Amino acid sequence: MSQDADMSPVDHINQLLDTVPADTPRHRALQSALEFKSSWVRMAHRLKTVEEGELWSDWGYKSLNAYCKKELQLSRGEIRKGREGFAWLESEAPELASAITDDDPDSSPAPPVPDMETVDQLAKGYRDVREGRIPRKTYEDLKQAALDGQRSSYQLRRQFKEAIPEDKRESKPPDPEKHFRRALKAFEQALEELEQMQQGDGDTDPDLIGRVRKLRDELSGLMDDD
Repeated sequence: MSQDADMSPVDHINQLLDTVPADTPRHRALQSALEFKSSWVRMAHRLKTVEEGELWSDWGYKSLNAYCKKELQLSRGEIRKGREGFAWLESEAPELASAITDDDPDSSPAPPVPDMETVDQLAKGYRDVREGRIPRKTYEDLKQAALDGQRSSYQLRRQFKEAIPEDKRESKPPDPEKHFRRALKAFEQALEELEQMQQGDGDTDPDLIGRVRKLRDELSGLMDDD
């Protein structure tokens, strides 16, 4: 069965579950995939606890981002989407947030939660409503459709964008991290070339190499601390 490009991942899995015999390897794999799609909410809930108690400091990290990056292997984008997505669930769909984070083994199965990309688009749409860029009814209609599994993140992104009048659309903000990464890459390339020249008995100033290494390390440190 091919997946409809406009169908959300959660809805696609649920559709397949209705056609696959229960208690079979394929059914169990699909059920695990459905649980995986919702597991980001539990992770975001755990991160909120860590952040509110500043527990990352007790574990030897300089910041929450450093802890997430080095220990949990989460990217900055995943951290942001998890944090903002969980805040949106608590505000706009509290029944899903409380159900999915309930650790009671005797509680009823949690309802399916949209994947992180879908909730990220809903959180952005909610921000646009609060800032007066799109009508609340448009947001509420798309929100309900997404919670019903009838909108994918791609559809939401397109429809929210189309709902914003041309004069209210944001220009893309500058990305400091992107510039830092470019600078770091340039320093690494320059250092590599200088070291190759030095190995080839070229006329290379050792002090210059040392300064380039120091600048490279400082830039790397800035990226790690974010």
